[in-house]
Amino acid sequence: MSQTISSYGTIGRTLTSALAVRDRLDLLTRQASSGRVAETYGGLAPNATVSISLRAEVSRRDTYTQAIGMAELRLKVMQPALGRIGELASELASDALSAVTQGRISVEVVAEQARAALKEMAVLLNTQAGDEYVFGGSDSTRAPVPNPNTILQSGFFTQIQASVQQFAVPWDHDANLLTPDVPRSASQVLADTLPIAGSNAAGTSPFSSFLSTLAPAGGLGEPRTWLMADDGQKITYGLRANENGAATSRTDPPSTGSFIRDIMRGLAMLGSLSETIRDRDQTAIQGDAFNELLTGIASSLQSAHKTLEEERGALGVSEQRLAALKERHADVTVVLKNQVSAVEDVDIAEVSARLQMLQTQLEMSYRLIANLRDMNLARYL
Repeated sequence: MSQTISSYGTIGRTLTSALAVRDRLDLLTRQASSGRVAETYGGLAPNATVSISLRAEVSRRDTYTQAIGMAELRLKVMQPALGRIGELASELASDALSAVTQGRISVEVVAEQARAALKEMAVLLNTQAGDEYVFGGSDSTRAPVPNPNTILQSGFFTQIQASVQQFAVPWDHDANLLTPDVPRSASQVLADTLPIAGSNAAGTSPFSSFLSTLAPAGGLGEPRTWLMADDGQKITYGLRANENGAATSRTDPPSTGSFIRDIMRGLAMLGSLSETIRDRDQTAIQGDAFNELLTGIASSLQSAHKTLEEERGALGVSEQRLAALKERHADVTVVLKNQVSAVEDVDIAEVSARLQMLQTQLEMSYRLIANLRDMNLARYL
């Protein structure tokens, strides 16, 4: 037998040391492969609590960022739609005034343009961001205007049209059979169409049953869409098709209280005009009552357009706040991820150097163990 009794202790200690080196080598190999200190929180001790806390904060910031992204998407499609609606209101108001003051545009042309604008506006109110109708309130899956392509056949348009067609038609204004009837004036026609445009009744309102039903059963009067964009940072950005958001409609000229309804009313009134109605002005009413009607419609459209721009401005402020908070979350997230990396990730260059050193050390240990197996007193002497 070549080994002495005393050599067993030396071999044992050397073997134990070699096994420890091999364990450290295995750990470094895993770290070099994954780039991480450990695959479980248990392997991060005593920094596991720090890692968990940092990752929770990163996740919270990501949640805020995702919510902001969804709101920004809605606003990005809302603003152009509102911008186009504003253009329609401004263009038709200008056309109406041109027909009054200069006679450059015929009433029939203005009416045709107004009907086309009303149909376009109805489609714009059904603008979507993904699968969501951005002007639909809390029920974003339902179109705010159920039948935009048939808006000219809706009760909204036909009832306003019937009121406009009463212009200059004699009526019993004082409910007294003994007094003569008088032609219906421009101011009276304007007043007649206001409650139609402001109605939420089925068969009259062009909007969905949800938007026409009072909250909480429906969307009428419900709180605007909002989100928590950061701790304590609540940002409101919603706008329903049939109600103002942040802006307040003017009372002069009279308004429905909704700039969308006011614009639709103006377009429907212009779309209901004809040369036949205009000719009544020459035979039934002294003065320029028809021009007064056109001017009144144009004034209402201009006022609604101003309110619309105020609404867009308020939405723009919300956009700016969302963008600023999103940038802040991004900056903080970068810092947090760097802190997570400092706890969880390894320095690959350092690990590689230590790995090479341990490999050399392990090889030397194996050689020493092999030599100890053949060591005895005779050889030592």
